[in-house]
Amino acid sequence: MVRISSLPFRLLALEYGADIVFSEELIDYRLIQCVRIENDLLNTIDFVVPGEDRPMLQIHKNREKDRLIVQLGTADGQRALNAARLVENDVAGIDINMGCPKKFSIQGGMGSALLDHPDKVKQILETLVNNLSIPVSCKIRCLPTIEATLSLIRIIATTGVHAITIHGRTRDERNNDQCRETFIQTIVQQCPSNVVIIANGGSTNISSYSDIEKFRSRCGPAHGVMLCQAAMWNPSIFRSNGLLPLQDVAKRFLQISLEYDNMLPNIKYVLQRMYGVLDNEDQFYEKMLSTETEGQIYALFNMKNEYEQSPIEERQLWRDKVRNRLVNISNKQSENNIIEKSAKFIRSEYTSTMTPKSILNAYCIQAHIDKPVYHTEELKPQRIFRSVIDFKGQHYSTTTWEKSKQLAEQGSAIVCLQSIGIDPIRAKYGINYIKACLSTENKL
Repeated sequence: MVRISSLPFRLLALEYGADIVFSEELIDYRLIQCVRIENDLLNTIDFVVPGEDRPMLQIHKNREKDRLIVQLGTADGQRALNAARLVENDVAGIDINMGCPKKFSIQGGMGSALLDHPDKVKQILETLVNNLSIPVSCKIRCLPTIEATLSLIRIIATTGVHAITIHGRTRDERNNDQCRETFIQTIVQQCPSNVVIIANGGSTNISSYSDIEKFRSRCGPAHGVMLCQAAMWNPSIFRSNGLLPLQDVAKRFLQISLEYDNMLPNIKYVLQRMYGVLDNEDQFYEKMLSTETEGQIYALFNMKNEYEQSPIEERQLWRDKVRNRLVNISNKQSENNIIEKSAKFIRSEYTSTMTPKSILNAYCIQAHIDKPVYHTEELKPQRIFRSVIDFKGQHYSTTTWEKSKQLAEQGSAIVCLQSIGIDPIRAKYGINYIKACLSTENKL
């Protein structure tokens, strides 16, 4: 589950009784950019993009190694293998997402777009199975007919995968459409016995632990059940002795988030998904939405003392250490005479009229020089972008690809501004700072 399956949420699910947990879908080309770091402070393995101090993927060394499946989004077998090899020794298995119906995945040839290309499905899975030392699985959606679905299943079964998770809806169907349990039942009955079939898509009819077994039985019985939404709403659904009150679950999630240095955006997102389905918690939900700091969230849950007593400064020092360790990787001048640095455009850090690009333009106007020229390229089919700025005979770019042209160009503008001695965060407040920078340049 994207933005849900962070380390704290996964540990919470395991604590309540889940057998295995999945990471959120990680796009292969993004994971390949990461550096593996052993975090002795938290006893985790962190996969960090150079220039960023927060991990893209965080794995607990002891509690997850044999129970975590990393799910990849990919459209290419070799690239998927390169990404999988990076985490191979730290996880229990690799899963390929072939069911995501989101526009981003489909346009990149990933997710449910693969259902139309069985040869590519076979190539990706065989590449992984034949070259990895850990189990490989995949997650698909039903095709419009049971015959077409079975045909794809039989192809997948020949690749040597350990398991297939089947979401009981087509890619055009959504959660308010009925889960095709009879499809999954037929697949269980006709699929080769060496392949584990996991049923998915029953969350709308699952509100207790016993409902999980009922869903599994109706689907074959399937060998197992994957829960997404039902677990997101209340991860204590995995407790055989009953659900816990949501307030208790949320507080436990906050405790684990403190323990493993979780980020504010993820904390809020998970809590919003938990409380967003309740009709009688509107006032509390609104208060939670209005929080702007971690301290405010913990105070709302009467956990202010726990938050204030946590080693916040120690963790910030660790993040600074990580950033400094990777600076030689992320900041470099390439062979093509391009100054490359790690930089990311975060919209909330700028005003609507003073973005990095507009700040750079304002600098050019004040200095009476030509404005920069942006050379932006798109890498297909992944639909990611990289921009190189041509400015005063020098070229500037970021070290990573971005998901949109705008983000790529703004990031490159940040690199250019920093390289010529302008702090874009300070410059956003007005033209006087830019004039002061130019005045200093002229004096020098």
